[in-house]
Amino acid sequence: MVLLFFVLSASASLAHPYYVSICQIEYNRETHALEISLKVFADDLLLGLEKAGHKEVFLGEERENPNTDSHINQYVHSKLKFEVNGNPVEYKFIGKELEDDVVWSYFEISNVEELKTIDVHCTLLTEIHETQSNVIQVDKDKNIKNLLLGRRKTSGVLSFED
Repeated sequence: MVLLFFVLSASASLAHPYYVSICQIEYNRETHALEISLKVFADDLLLGLEKAGHKEVFLGEERENPNTDSHINQYVHSKLKFEVNGNPVEYKFIGKELEDDVVWSYFEISNVEELKTIDVHCTLLTEIHETQSNVIQVDKDKNIKNLLLGRRKTSGVLSFED
């Protein structure tokens, strides 16, 4: 896992040889919400947005398209789906941050009284890179579980039931 964070920290001035996203999900017991942080290389996200029909986004530039947040939200929602405790759930876009050559996007799933299982379906950027890997990390009360998804395996279930 440390290697994946290192890879995502690589400089954008060099073509990155690995295509990976990291989706961190934390269950917040106090607010009954799943807090989602999605980290992707900015250049890969731009390619995904362009393929989805959103051209001239200019992410992080002064001339950034005013609809960029909406485009990111639409793209992620078309590629990332969740079921919590066996039920499909919706999530809302909170915002984004740019950090060097990566984009952090934040989302939230509300009204999760208890997290027993989470089913994740993710095809993020698999239409762009054949070797795209999507790491899903879920933290419930310091109990961390992971999924590695990509073009060949697009979904998986993590269980927190005793």
